[in-house]
Amino acid sequence: MKTFSLFTILVLMTAPSFAASASDAMKQAVEQLSSCGNFLRADQQFIYTGFGSYWTGSQSSRSPQPSVLRFIDFNTFKENQVLANDSVIDVLTHQNKTYVLTYSGIEEWDMAARQRVATYHTNSTDGRYADEEHAQSFAVYQNKLVIAHGRLGVSIFDLNLKRVTLTIPLISQGSLESVARGVAVSGQHAFIVLDSYTLVSPTQKAPFRGIVVIDLKTETVIREIDGLPPGLDSVNADQKSLVLSFYGNPIWTYSIDSVLTAKNVKPTLRIFKFPLEGTPKGKALMDDKYYYTCFSQMPGPGEGSYYKKTKLVMNRSQFMPK
Repeated sequence: MKTFSLFTILVLMTAPSFAASASDAMKQAVEQLSSCGNFLRADQQFIYTGFGSYWTGSQSSRSPQPSVLRFIDFNTFKENQVLANDSVIDVLTHQNKTYVLTYSGIEEWDMAARQRVATYHTNSTDGRYADEEHAQSFAVYQNKLVIAHGRLGVSIFDLNLKRVTLTIPLISQGSLESVARGVAVSGQHAFIVLDSYTLVSPTQKAPFRGIVVIDLKTETVIREIDGLPPGLDSVNADQKSLVLSFYGNPIWTYSIDSVLTAKNVKPTLRIFKFPLEGTPKGKALMDDKYYYTCFSQMPGPGEGSYYKKTKLVMNRSQFMPK
């Protein structure tokens, strides 16, 4: 039986189980996914989610924790999984190659063969990282990966050379209390969101928490927007808007033009509660119509002692400017 990509579904309409839009096809695939982990991502064939934690126990240095990458096919809804060398925290596909980000490195996978092809460092160090120095998320720009690398700032990974070619410290004050959590690329700009690694006394200046903008053509920082609340974790972008998510359960939308040019940058819209109890896991997926994210929820009575991982699909009209 012949199968079709997500985008040809709209024209061919050969699969009656899909609705009449690419967004609705993606929504159905997300809803069919058996469980939701650290993120939701997509390419033209699969919805991906990954599992594994940052810390387990009270060890003084972090060791890799082999973990699962799970993915479901848009056309068949068949679900598969592979085992990565460490906790899986982000995925993207570029030129038919799938790159899996873990806390320890980038794994290149041949998803058709379900085989790992290679593993690469995400920073110019040898891969031994201190607390909160590990990679957190990545995005693609041309032939490069832009990696939010915790307290180490941003790494630029060349997909042709298969190595990190540049590390960019983000905060001019040199504050090691600021952690790069998320990254999104729109046009020639990378938008990095930073949270604070620790809280400080009210009498002290708070660490930088906010948005840093990198011009990817020149690979230089061009803006630093400070003063956002604690818990900033995830950023998504399209051509016009940034959507920021926080552990504390709000979601804020910004105009990209404002972030790039305005003297006083303010959100165009703030929502202070997701329509679901729990904690968003960050690294959401966004298309033209929907915003998809994973939630961690406390177990209810009789549901055991483990947190539940729940999928949430929101219509973007709920948090986009009118």
